[in-house]
Amino acid sequence: MKALFALIVLVLLTGCGSFTLALKSVQRFYADLPKSKVVTRVSVNKDNVSGLKTSAPVETLPPPLTTNSTESAGTSPGTSTVAPTTPLNSGSFTPSRILKVGSQGEAVLALEKRLMELRYDVGTVDGFYDQQTLQGVLAFQKYAQLKRTGTYTLKTQEALPQAEVPSGLHPEMGLPRIEINLTRQVLMLFDKQGLNRVIAVSTGSNRKYCEISKKSGEQVCGVARTPRGKFRIQWRISGWRESDLGKLYNPLYFNGGFAIHGSPLVPADNVSHGCVRISIATSQWFYDTVKDGTPVIVFD
Repeated sequence: MKALFALIVLVLLTGCGSFTLALKSVQRFYADLPKSKVVTRVSVNKDNVSGLKTSAPVETLPPPLTTNSTESAGTSPGTSTVAPTTPLNSGSFTPSRILKVGSQGEAVLALEKRLMELRYDVGTVDGFYDQQTLQGVLAFQKYAQLKRTGTYTLKTQEALPQAEVPSGLHPEMGLPRIEINLTRQVLMLFDKQGLNRVIAVSTGSNRKYCEISKKSGEQVCGVARTPRGKFRIQWRISGWRESDLGKLYNPLYFNGGFAIHGSPLVPADNVSHGCVRISIATSQWFYDTVKDGTPVIVFD
């Protein structure tokens, strides 16, 4: 992801004249990602979808990452040694310079560790503010209902020390489960032990669209709405999948053609055609961690 970030910076610095060259580099980046390998389907009863029964856990998922983890975003979480996080001493907050993509050093490392304590996905904890760190900051801002910038602003710095580990809104769904909060634009992944990760997402824009299908060349129209309700992860495709409305990376389908999938663009707001976008890096470990049959609830 750092290579992709460097490419974006290069485009911004060199201007439109170098965009074609930059685009070719982006294409090479995606070409290096794993290609589609397997399509796995799981049988789902009607009761599982419309009247979800979750009196017992469906699958055992890996517990949350440790706060001192150096695992990359493409690695499944390891064994947790993290106790529930409590707010830091209010006197410990000292405003510092604003941090953003490209920043590095001890301040960034402290930021990443704190976000990891709170279960926000920041990728590798290495003291470098890359695109995955941005996604972690953005997820925190979304959940805390702060201004969604992806930058470690002074307002975010004031809120982070006092923050607690987020709590789910649908414990009746049991463990494990996935909660997708459309209002806050976050996905919360719970494993058998509790909250594993909080992930920034971009869901359906709720707008009408008419576009030319990438597959058939015919016009496709609809409303970009993410379905609300109770579902389960039903089937998946490893790697890239070409759909009518674009490419999906590591899609996990939870309702017909609606999936949680990796995307190179996960903005602050809901802009998708209806699927649930997560970052490419997040989708790599998410695909390996979440099992077929895992309950999913989507709500406003």
